Amino acid sequence: MPSFDHEVLVDLFRNRGELATALLRVTGIAVDHARVEHASIDLSQVVSTEYRADAVVILRGERDRAVLGVIVEVQRRVEHDKQLSWPVYVTTLRAKHRCPVILLVVTPEAHVAAWARRPIELGTSGSYLTPVVVGFDDVPWILDRAEAAQLPELSVLSTLAHPELAVAQVALYAISGLAEEQRALYLDLILKVLPDDARQILEAQMLEGYKFTSEFALRHYGQGEAEGLKRGLEQGLEQGLEQGLEQGLEAGLRRAVLTLARTKLVEVTDEDLAALDAMRALDTLTELVGALGRAGSAAEARATLDRARPLPSSSR
Repeated sequence: MPSFDHEVLVDLFRNRGELATALLRVTGIAVDHARVEHASIDLSQVVSTEYRADAVVILRGERDRAVLGVIVEVQRRVEHDKQLSWPVYVTTLRAKHRCPVILLVVTPEAHVAAWARRPIELGTSGSYLTPVVVGFDDVPWILDRAEAAQLPELSVLSTLAHPELAVAQVALYAISGLAEEQRALYLDLILKVLPDDARQILEAQMLEGYKFTSEFALRHYGQGEAEGLKRGLEQGLEQGLEQGLEQGLEAGLRRAVLTLARTKLVEVTDEDLAALDAMRALDTLTELVGALGRAGSAAEARATLDRARPLPSSSR
């Protein structure tokens, strides 16, 4: 399971309350409502005791009446004390807004999901609180761009739960219209959870789309740029920042070409590796990443790679 901070998951719900309702629908709970609003996470009842949920959303219907409160708790591990505090969250919010309340527990860990699904006994008269639990296995695979654009946070969560290239590509499309700071946060998270091969392909595709002019793309390109910059500086400050950055982009693109070639072709030969090592022009490498990505068969990928092989020495 990839490692990411508890607060990052919490932010998905605090940024977009509709994410809670989307996950409730996954469990079969659909609530007729007109709008969703965020509510205070402070569920304290007395001054000496503080209770704070991860996120709280209120679903409102006709005449702006509260029809359902949703308390969202992100759980990375088993915490038995939560079985004492969770009922307080529910009853406090219920009394405050005078509406039914659901406790929604979201967890990436299967054993935590199993623990959280156990009914919490409230007394000896058969009263229980049963959380609604969504594990990462329950999170839907978001592969449709139109669906992803409606709720980008669900697409990001889908990538966390199912870190595959196709899911990440859709998530990248979904977050493209968000504000820069939020988009950067989500992109960092997406790149962090992807396997190395998928991340390199996504980075290369992103760079191809931005044509090396986007500060955002360059900022998040990652290891290739960093390694190239480091090498440039180690060779001497006189070579300059520009050369270090160019070397990093070159190395990253070459690595992306190799990853795509190994994915599309039955075999990558020594001649292929030598030809790739001789490629220096950033435009050529960028075009090759795009062409290999669009290749629909091994034969088409082979022809693409062969066409790119004869490079003049002046292309460096």
